[in-house]
Amino acid sequence: MKAFTSAELRDIVIAIIVLALIFSFPDLTLFLISLVLVFFSYFVHEMGHKFVARKFGCTATFKIWPTGIFLGIMTMFFKLIGGWGIVFVAPSFVEIMPYSFGRWGFKVARVSKKDLAFISLAGVGINVLFAVFFKMLPGNIFRRLSYYNGLIALFNLLPIPPLDGSKIFLWKMWVWLFLIFIAVLTLFVS
Repeated sequence: MKAFTSAELRDIVIAIIVLALIFSFPDLTLFLISLVLVFFSYFVHEMGHKFVARKFGCTATFKIWPTGIFLGIMTMFFKLIGGWGIVFVAPSFVEIMPYSFGRWGFKVARVSKKDLAFISLAGVGINVLFAVFFKMLPGNIFRRLSYYNGLIALFNLLPIPPLDGSKIFLWKMWVWLFLIFIAVLTLFVS
């Protein structure tokens, strides 16, 4: 089975380009470096979802979230007009389906709130770990990687369906709070 369908690959490319634009705006000379860094951070995030979903017998499908793209572009312009430092960076979500397809049809998996939370944690947890790890390394590229991963984690942790945070929040609020705390620390502590 392929890791991503052609529709998912198209949506991932759109999401990565939108995120790179949002992160690099208004200094578009940073677009290419942002594109590479976002690709690394976002692709690993999505692979985390896919890998853990398969372990639970589920299918995780990457979907563009038009509301997230709209909010991201709006905050990008607010950054230019009002000098905001934070932009909305949740242009997509992962739809978790409690079944998987095989050669002889599909099989249904029993999925608990904990299972859904673990699948969600696989993506956002990677971003939190990257944000902390890259924060400890010297250099502008690592600082930027930490910032990108911290923001991606923070916005994916919002407890709003369809984002990862909604599933983690429903499972264990203290785990959600801990991850939010760490993501915020990586963004605001030098």
